[in-house]
This record gives sequence, structure tokens and C-alpha cells, in this order.
Amino acid sequence: MKKEISKNDINEMNVIIFNKLKNQLESDLRVAQLNSVARLALAFQKAIASDLIDEKQKEKDMGAFEEAMKMLDQIADFKRDNPGFEFK
Repeated sequence: MKKEISKNDINEMNVIIFNKLKNQLESDLRVAQLNSVARLALAFQKAIASDLIDEKQKEKDMGAFEEAMKMLDQIADFKRDNPGFEFK
């Protein structure tokens, strides 16, 4: 089961990555090491962006579903309150 990533998780990871980059830059870092750290940071950001987009789409889909269910409830109420009425 996939655990949802919260904004707090994202902020925490960003702080960890930032601190790691800061520590690495303060040390004698070879170009290959800097490149490796930068790739890690970019990969993380891409993964997070993808998850956030998925989460926003899920919220949008859920909102549309809830709206459709409300409309069906209204139709059911109308049919109950108006016996004999037929939708064409």
C-alpha cells in the first residue's frame, strides 16, 4: 500500500536535501559528487511534483463524484416528493 506524501513530508525532505547540499558544498566536493547530489535533489523534486499532481487530480475527481452524488440525492428527493412524475 502506497503511503500518501503530505506537505510536511515534502518540507522535511526539502530541508534534509538542502542541509545535505549545504554540508557537501562546504566540504571539498569533487565535481562528480556535486553532480550526484544535484541529480538526487532533482529526482526527488520530480517525484514530489508528480505525486502532488496526482493528489490534486484525486481531489478534483472526488469533488466531481460528490457533486454527482448530491445531484442523484436531489433527484431521488424530487421523485419521492412528486409521485407519478416521470423524467423524459
